[in-house]
Amino acid sequence: MNKKVGKPVFFIVMCIILLFAYTTVFGVDSYKGDIPTTYIHGLDDIRLGIDIQGGVDVTFEPEDDLDATEDQMNAAMEVIKLRLSTLNINDSETYVDYNNSRIIVRFPWQSGEENFDPAAAVDELGQMSELTFRYGTEVDGEVILTGSSVDVASPGYDQQNSQWVVQLSLNDSGKDAFATATAQQAAQGGYISIWMDDVCISSATVNEAISNGNAVISGNFTAESAKKLADQITSGALPFSLHATSTKTLSPTLGTGALRAMIISGLIALGFICLYMLALYRIPGLIAVLGLIGQAAGMLAAVSGWFGFQPSSTLTIPGIAGIILSIGMGVDCNIITAERIKEELAKGRNVESAIKSGYSNAFSAILDGNLTLAIVAIILMGAFGTNTNPITKFLDATIFRPFGATTEGFIYSFGFTLVAGVILNFIMGVFAARLMSMSIARFKAFQKPSLFGYNEKTYKPVKTLDFSGNKKKFFIISAVLLVLSICTTFLGVEIAIDFKGGTIVSYSYSGDLDPETCRSDIEGILNSPVNLQTGESFDSDTNILTVSFSYDESLTLEQQENMLAKMQEIYPSNNVNMLESNEVSPSSGREFFGKCIVAVIFAALLLIIYIALRFKRISGWSAGVFTIAALLHDIIITYGSFVLFGFEINSNFMAVILTIFGYSINNTIVVYDRIRENQGLMSKKDPISELVNASASQTLRRSIRTSITTLSTMIIISVVAYIFHVESILSFSVPMAFGLLAGTFSSQCIAPTLWVWWNERRGNKTVGDCAKATGAAK
Repeated sequence: MNKKVGKPVFFIVMCIILLFAYTTVFGVDSYKGDIPTTYIHGLDDIRLGIDIQGGVDVTFEPEDDLDATEDQMNAAMEVIKLRLSTLNINDSETYVDYNNSRIIVRFPWQSGEENFDPAAAVDELGQMSELTFRYGTEVDGEVILTGSSVDVASPGYDQQNSQWVVQLSLNDSGKDAFATATAQQAAQGGYISIWMDDVCISSATVNEAISNGNAVISGNFTAESAKKLADQITSGALPFSLHATSTKTLSPTLGTGALRAMIISGLIALGFICLYMLALYRIPGLIAVLGLIGQAAGMLAAVSGWFGFQPSSTLTIPGIAGIILSIGMGVDCNIITAERIKEELAKGRNVESAIKSGYSNAFSAILDGNLTLAIVAIILMGAFGTNTNPITKFLDATIFRPFGATTEGFIYSFGFTLVAGVILNFIMGVFAARLMSMSIARFKAFQKPSLFGYNEKTYKPVKTLDFSGNKKKFFIISAVLLVLSICTTFLGVEIAIDFKGGTIVSYSYSGDLDPETCRSDIEGILNSPVNLQTGESFDSDTNILTVSFSYDESLTLEQQENMLAKMQEIYPSNNVNMLESNEVSPSSGREFFGKCIVAVIFAALLLIIYIALRFKRISGWSAGVFTIAALLHDIIITYGSFVLFGFEINSNFMAVILTIFGYSINNTIVVYDRIRENQGLMSKKDPISELVNASASQTLRRSIRTSITTLSTMIIISVVAYIFHVESILSFSVPMAFGLLAGTFSSQCIAPTLWVWWNERRGNKTVGDCAKATGAAK
């Protein structure tokens, strides 16, 4: 027993976790009168994604496919930021994809306005900016010159006065007018102001006449503010306007219902997991519950900006799903450790020794499982995020360069919470849990094996099952499942507009509408065939009408607004309102599909390489290849569930596939880790089939119990999403549940038995043969 871990450590760590959870939820503020000062951000400070609070997600490109420079794209982005500010939209996200000359903008529903017009907002953001220099400080001052007269605007540093400035260089068309204006204003101590559209971006006193066209604007600039003003002035000379290549709008009504569903399912899932762990493992279960509280708080803290080194992030519905899934999967390291402790107790060790050995033996499996999940989560962030951090910037500049940035920030949020969950698994599930376990074991009252889930009378040693001998049966079962899944294709596959381009618009309405009559009316408005679906809203008083179509030119926001006006005119008593729209150009859809395929292939290659390097002792390359073969089995079954339940193949499908990658490999790695461990414990003359049978049998209980927690989590989410009619979550959680089942089966019954079959074909029939082939023989 490590005597440095004293008895008070359990209570100290517990108090730290609970205090951390409290500050994460409520934050820390102080007030001076009515003015608050925030020291730690709480839940109220979390920035919610547009899928929760409603808003617009749009990708702009220069008109006429112009290949804009980096400076021009930065200047255009500054114009958009300024225009968002004038619309009273102060909680927006704006990114530039320099490789493909794109600007990605996400902004919430305009504050304080129920009838916000997203079409008008998008149109205004993309218009060519109008920059003017005017006499005085008023918007109606006489215009001196326009942005077309500006040659260069750049930040600079005045060494003499030790301050940042903005340097201007005018072309020949503006020099004379500027010289006249500065001479006049300097003589009377007047001002010259610079305006972007109708917003003043600079107002400066004229100190002297400037006849050479080179001016310096000074003030209390920082390096950042000087660059910002220079970019804004540069934007006034931009030779292009912007047009939207893909647009997604969402009403706050849908987001509110989805948020409610996720909160309810999260609380139910957390409660179930806590009770499950307490019932199975007693004290380790209690420690796991404390760790889960800390993990949940940590993921919310990572989003809110609680940690000083991590800026706040946007929380989306898939991000919340990622938190819930991470909690379910976070239990895995607690289950692995608890099972290892029980095995050590069954060998006759005392509690202190069993805890020490249990954590030591479990660490390699926990490490490998979490690192593979981290690989998948980082790829999710890189594929579906924007280049705002070193990881995504690197992936965008290399692997995903041909495709550019994407507007699927929802999936990025899911990947971000998975990464946070992996990190917190180590902090809470390994480090903090180990300290608490070793501390509490020093109390005599808690040194009973029964308090750690082990009862000598009821504990049954692991029975070795003949996995290898039943491999033909497993392969037949797998083949049947694969054939059935592939056959679902004949039921009809719905490819989302994310991949093929087009438009989908959802409306809420009250009362009754005849679907066929409505379809006919809409086709008359658009002069184009449409697909139409109706369904119930989570609000029992309203229904949802979904209209979708795909062709070479997708429906613009202006056309969507006109269609809404016509429908309100045709159905005045049905209170028709737009809930959501998603418009993607065919070229953007093809690029997005290509990026998804590359993400899956890249993830598979990285995972094969990782397994090959980490499991050299058991022929790592073959282990990696057969792991991916088992994953292909899981992907096809997951695909079948999408088609069977009528869900569209969309970005949710890719997120599910990549998550199953991490989960299924995590299960398989636990088995491989036991094979690697048992290889050094068994006789070299033992058949390799017995090595796999013993290892798979020893990990079966852990796999079943982990699967119960994660599968139950997905079932809870699915049931709540079904009750609240949240289709976007249902199309994620239901296929995920099928994928989890398939992953459990393939990791226990397919990947290990394929590995045995391959080694036996190569002549490695015993443990010793395998060790010699891999250089692991001593």
